[in-house]
Amino acid sequence: MLDLRGNPGGYIQGAQAIASQFIGSGPIYWEKAANTDPVPTNATPGGVATSPSIKLVVLVDGNTASASEILAGSIQDTKRGMLIGSKTYGKGTVQEFLPLESDNGGFRLTIARWLTPNQRWINKTGLIPDVVVAPPASGATPGSDPVLDRGLEVLGLQPSALLDLAEAA
Repeated sequence: MLDLRGNPGGYIQGAQAIASQFIGSGPIYWEKAANTDPVPTNATPGGVATSPSIKLVVLVDGNTASASEILAGSIQDTKRGMLIGSKTYGKGTVQEFLPLESDNGGFRLTIARWLTPNQRWINKTGLIPDVVVAPPASGATPGSDPVLDRGLEVLGLQPSALLDLAEAA
């Protein structure tokens, strides 16, 4: 289970590295700049959990954005796992930070779009989970977190099994 709820993203290279642990080959995402054809960024070989026999669920919500959406979208489009939760944020642009002269700050310039492996652009629309579950109240725990509980159920586990593991640790 990969919990990307509340994850606003990070570096796109990190999304590729993590996705490559689950996806053995093919595009993780595509990048499309103005007036160019989309360019794929493929999975890096050698991931530790690429076998389809290893079940995978990814928990997402409205605060799953940017590089986290790249990761979630790659898992969904390749059918490597299921997304569970609520619609993601919908940030599908690649930005570059450009500093101003004399150390006077800077600005972010959108330079391209990123697309999922199936070349979907999710900007302002987000990813729709395979299993839609309303977000839990803050501070939810196993047994009171409907998204986590549904993810465990899809994996064939009960919420109480997670509590037993936590108590044993």
